[in-house]
Amino acid sequence: MHSSKKNEITRNVKHWVFDLDNTLYPAHCNLFEQVDKKMAQFIARLFDVSQGQAKKMQKYFFQKYGTTLRGLMTEHNIVSSEYLKFVHDIDFSVLKPDETLNKAIMNLPGNKFIYTNASTEYTYNVLRHIGLSDHFGDIFDIHDAEFLPKPDVRSYHKMIAKFSIDPKASVMVEDLAGNLNPAAELGMTTVWVTTEKTWARRGYDENNIHHVTSSLPKWLSTITNDME
Repeated sequence: MHSSKKNEITRNVKHWVFDLDNTLYPAHCNLFEQVDKKMAQFIARLFDVSQGQAKKMQKYFFQKYGTTLRGLMTEHNIVSSEYLKFVHDIDFSVLKPDETLNKAIMNLPGNKFIYTNASTEYTYNVLRHIGLSDHFGDIFDIHDAEFLPKPDVRSYHKMIAKFSIDPKASVMVEDLAGNLNPAAELGMTTVWVTTEKTWARRGYDENNIHHVTSSLPKWLSTITNDME
């Protein structure tokens, strides 16, 4: 990251918007893989189909509607609370606090928020296990989005309204490249946290990604250390 860009962030940013999964904890924890398996189990039980058929249905819903849940709600009137309770009943003990990350987030100037396609209950479970429960001013979850997931631009407008933030004075940090496109187009500075997940590159547009890092703790530390 060039020093001029770094200085621009420390000088102009008032709001930090963080994605949750594979962003505030390492992707190698494979937390979403647990959720993904639970999604297939839910579909298999609901429709009495094999795991293989359930995975195909899950993929169809995701590709057409952005999330499996939105597809199930739209085509089969599934109650969201029942689905979310089931798929988020996973083992969170694989998560551990990262002291470097936690210190950097604590020292960041400005407001800090979470923007996730998951539920608030799930978000609190994750934050508790990584030691960040008290570091964020508010959470925008899938209920706030009225089940319009990222990267649906309508979700971003709702998020901006809930947090009362100025996009041009905001940074969005995210592991999915495609989710940064609406943020950048709305005026936000974007940070892409790269992982080894090939699907995380889907929708990549270099014009909409302003900073790239494979280590969010180190990247944020360079920001906070510059201000000391």
